[in-house]
Amino acid sequence: MLLFLVLLIVPAAAQSAPNQQFDQVTSKEFLQQLLQDGVYNFISSGIAESLVIHRVEPVLPHGDMMPRVSGTVIVAFELNKDGKVRHPMAVSGPKLLQAPVLAAVKHWTFKPYMLFGEPTTVATSIQLTVSNF
Repeated sequence: MLLFLVLLIVPAAAQSAPNQQFDQVTSKEFLQQLLQDGVYNFISSGIAESLVIHRVEPVLPHGDMMPRVSGTVIVAFELNKDGKVRHPMAVSGPKLLQAPVLAAVKHWTFKPYMLFGEPTTVATSIQLTVSNF
């Protein structure tokens, strides 16, 4: 489990902006969910992005009374055998942007990840850079 935690944290920490903090509580919850679901394979964000079939862009809050925010949100999730997103969790990024990004990623679809010729449920993370101005 420690090796898996390192695999999840190191790429996300390396990709996050210097002023972003990696949410270790959410990361722990995500890892517990993976263990509960029996998911032990992790793929890189680059591989996950190459499997995207349908991508929904986040609808961000905007208007005169809304603060202007931009940043990178890192979302960790399970990619099931059917290419559907399960249990997405924002592990890093501006709080104002996390909910819209999570709502969008829930609707993404992917080609199934194949391991030894069989579709396999895997864990991954993707970073999205977004702005509401």
